[in-house]
Amino acid sequence: MMLALGISLAAILVLLRAGYLWGVRAGMAERERLAGKVRALEARVGGPAEREPISRDLAKFSVSQGEKRDLTRLLDRIASVGRLDTVLLSNEEGLPLASNSEAGNTERLAASLARVALAIDQTVDRDGAAPRAFLLCDCADDLTFCRTFHAGGQRLFFTALSKDLLLTAEDVDSAISKIEAALTINAVSCA
Repeated sequence: MMLALGISLAAILVLLRAGYLWGVRAGMAERERLAGKVRALEARVGGPAEREPISRDLAKFSVSQGEKRDLTRLLDRIASVGRLDTVLLSNEEGLPLASNSEAGNTERLAASLARVALAIDQTVDRDGAAPRAFLLCDCADDLTFCRTFHAGGQRLFFTALSKDLLLTAEDVDSAISKIEAALTINAVSCA
């Protein structure tokens, strides 16, 4: 009886140790898997060292007189500096106002974003706090960053589309300030 009890106790201890070691090994494997995902995300989005030149370049480039008069030229420059595939300026009715030269299917994108923005507007809380921007990722892993702003009494959408979106909110605000300046100049020259 004592021998059976001793063997049972030893077996329990061996099983507990084996379970503990298995748990440690599984935990290490899970940490490695998660660290790999974080490294892959950093590689895709870019680390701080990669984003800094884009932020600096978007903040510091000056808008030429021609770009102030021609939004397509300005959006081409923003797309080039920001390494973006598509840059779109649209209104809340879903109509594209201007885009970079390489942009594709801006009508569909503008209409889709207007519907998403309408849904987001319905999330406004009691204090009136509403989201100013949203980020979408489609099944092809294209990233779409959309930021709302007001100019000339209209609500407008600045949208950037890229496979490797390296923009920060500050970058987008820098680009929008250049667009607002161009829209103000265009409104004054039309008046």
